[in-house]
Amino acid sequence: MPQDSYQLASSAAHIYEDQKVKAIFGPLARATLNTISLSAGDRVLDVACGTGIVARSVRDRYGTDVAVTGTDLNDSMIETARMLTSDLVPPIEWVVADATAMPFADGTFSVCMCQQGLQFVPDKRAAIEEFRRVLEPNGRLVISIWAGASPFFTAMAEALARHVSADVAALSLAPFAYQAQTEVPPLLSAAGFGPVSVQTIAIDRVIEEPETDIPKEIFGNPVGPSVKEKGEETLARIVGEIRAACVGFEREGSLVIPQSAYLITAQGVK
Repeated sequence: MPQDSYQLASSAAHIYEDQKVKAIFGPLARATLNTISLSAGDRVLDVACGTGIVARSVRDRYGTDVAVTGTDLNDSMIETARMLTSDLVPPIEWVVADATAMPFADGTFSVCMCQQGLQFVPDKRAAIEEFRRVLEPNGRLVISIWAGASPFFTAMAEALARHVSADVAALSLAPFAYQAQTEVPPLLSAAGFGPVSVQTIAIDRVIEEPETDIPKEIFGNPVGPSVKEKGEETLARIVGEIRAACVGFEREGSLVIPQSAYLITAQGVK
């Protein structure tokens, strides 16, 4: 889909941070950092950083031993990332940039990370070649992409198809449609990366207060405006149907829903 079709308004970026980062992107960033290791002196680039949870998690774990830069095409995401880290010294560098044309010199970084972003880039080959360009000769690349939709998002799509449209339902599943495990490794090899590792990591998506948090999930997503146009009654039906479909995942009033991601790593060939 067009790269700008996943742009979010400023208010949606704040909802994204409040809901999605807390529920899923934060846990995924921490699970990724539990799987890979960084070293003092590393220079990390977080591509398609959103509100910066990967970059922030690196800083939380490694402090100032690791320099971090975050880029995103979405202005409001970068604005929110800057706001959230305004007190850090030295600061995390935040840059509005297209993943296929970043304003960095060749070999600037030792590690490039892209959490749940590559699937939205229309020209994935160009993005991966750009990742390779900004990495030092033996630099490492770490990419995570969802391994299919969770039961929560399947239920959401089904409800959206019934009450909004098939196109809106398809948009809600866009983050999960890309077959990364088969399509990314050949692109990495062609771009000059060495042996590619593909593994699956699993986390839980926790929706603590479903009645209020499910609407936040919807409105923090590009489908939000389409749902809002349908009015409160339609939103209530969608939320009710999602809750009914996910009743098996209820834990003491919360929904705890498993979600898997492919973690793809590779290293540049000198």
